[in-house]
Amino acid sequence: MTFTPLILAGGKSTRMNSPKHLLPMPDGRPLYQHQIDLLARTCPDAPTVYISLAQDSQLDDYLRTLPTTSTTTTTPLTNSTPTTHIQHEDDVRARVRIIPDLTSNPSPSSAGPASGLLAAYTYDPSKTWLVIPCDHPLLTPAALQHLCAAYEPPVTCFRNADGFCEPLVGVWGPEGLRALADAVEERAGGGEGGGGGGKRGIGPSRVVRGLGGREVDVEEVVGGG
Repeated sequence: MTFTPLILAGGKSTRMNSPKHLLPMPDGRPLYQHQIDLLARTCPDAPTVYISLAQDSQLDDYLRTLPTTSTTTTTPLTNSTPTTHIQHEDDVRARVRIIPDLTSNPSPSSAGPASGLLAAYTYDPSKTWLVIPCDHPLLTPAALQHLCAAYEPPVTCFRNADGFCEPLVGVWGPEGLRALADAVEERAGGGEGGGGGGKRGIGPSRVVRGLGGREVDVEEVVGGG
């Protein structure tokens, strides 16, 4: 089974008043770079590591050097922010590409994690994606490799210590993402109570459980390194 690594980093971080993906780690690197390296170590044979961003996400110097995937509805990202912390090896840099959200979001609120998942699905609906959010820096390659080994289509994700599904730390296959796309389309068309609402309010965890997706207890891999 081949897994394509994807970082979800398109949130607007309204509660933090700062782009979450650009927050510095203790070593000075932005958070998203830490996550890129995590996925590169987890999937050393993957030809590309993808990062999902909103169309208006702030970009630092490193992100501005990365190629952006092309679909029929995406537009280039241009919102830039300087940074002096660019510490990636050339071989890792060559493997990273940006997937922008399919549409712009003028709202001050984030469009929700479904936007990044569906942008990846639209880019290549045949892929099985290993997905992590940008704000989980304590994940380890061992934990993510355990998740991949446990994968059962259409979707497998971690379940936290409180028993809640963590769909943004998961493996999403084509069938799972198709179901998510259908749920978003239904809500946008006024289904499930009407009123539209677009991607906001569509919980990927609801789709996971509706599909009977596998949930892996996080205790199984606590302490993995």
